[in-house]
Amino acid sequence: MNVQAIGSVLAGVFVLVAANGANAAGEKASAEIKLANGTSAGTVTLKDMAAGVLLTLDLKGLSPGAHGFHVHEVGKCDGDFSSAGAIYNPLGAKHGFVNDEGPMAGDLPNIVAGPDGTARAEMMTTYLHLNRDTDETLFDADGSALVIYDKPDDYQTDPEGGSATRIGCGVIKAP
Repeated sequence: MNVQAIGSVLAGVFVLVAANGANAAGEKASAEIKLANGTSAGTVTLKDMAAGVLLTLDLKGLSPGAHGFHVHEVGKCDGDFSSAGAIYNPLGAKHGFVNDEGPMAGDLPNIVAGPDGTARAEMMTTYLHLNRDTDETLFDADGSALVIYDKPDDYQTDPEGGSATRIGCGVIKAP
């Protein structure tokens, strides 16, 4: 898969689209991201918009370069962060933006940390919902978490297959 094709897929996934009536625009959440050594890496805020969820990242303490970034199905960040479960996938899709049977709802673009270890970004996804009145809400019985990986996502190989290590995690919480 060439870079141009991946860019086209991402542009199609993360562009604002027509309003989705199932979302209640304005709901908010946040996650404080902790690194494996217990230090805070910063916060990610989430806001329900008419077209999906806007995520705003302000992170530090990462190794320079690209890192996989996903929503996971359980709101727990214990130990090696495996307590966060698998990538959030309420509709049973396959992993990756370039997978014909994907992406999973929890698939997000890579984040890129600069030479100083900081990463600031905004991204929009139409696959997530904060609205508690939908079956696909991130606020289900066991909650959800954001997980950062040591390696970038290639948008086709599931990182849960052992190719990447979870290095940061934050439970998504309503304000």
